[in-house]
Amino acid sequence: MENNIDVDVGVDVDVKTLYEYLSREASSSSLQEVDPTLYRRIAGIFNSLKGYGYDGIDAKIRDALISILSEIVRLMLKIRLEKVRNSDGIDYSRLSQEELYIALVEREFRLRSNLLLSSILNGRSKVLEAIAGRVASTLVLVRFIKHVDAFIGKDNGKYGPFEAEDIAMIPFLDAIELVKQGAAIELPLAEY
Repeated sequence: MENNIDVDVGVDVDVKTLYEYLSREASSSSLQEVDPTLYRRIAGIFNSLKGYGYDGIDAKIRDALISILSEIVRLMLKIRLEKVRNSDGIDYSRLSQEELYIALVEREFRLRSNLLLSSILNGRSKVLEAIAGRVASTLVLVRFIKHVDAFIGKDNGKYGPFEAEDIAMIPFLDAIELVKQGAAIELPLAEY
């Protein structure tokens, strides 16, 4: 079997090149340059490979190839995102758009951590009050599993009543309690 994969979606990816990307990334402390469409190209391969009905030895080869590519992608993301987490001076231009999706959250985490620590150490109680108020007003999406009577939320707003399968935005702190009680589950907000 050749190490060059050509699939119907017009994607031509060399497994050796993917391994070289991974090897360079693993052996360097800084982010390495990668093809900005790398993950989309690999996703196209997965989509194509999974879309064909292989039998026998062809199915085993396909499964092995999927396993190898999966491990390469996992390791690439793990290594690159660890570099994002552990570095203050990230060159965001070296990240793919998909990696930026995570890196922007990491950046926000760092900024918030610095703001909190700075506010505490500099005695900025008004900033801390504003942060506490923001937490109280943060809403999350939940799906109710069973009936929940109307309640006054941590933000002093009125919510409910809710029936099983209702979906609503409620304060984060109330959502945590309802999830612990088995009355609701938190849903991700669709950002894509």
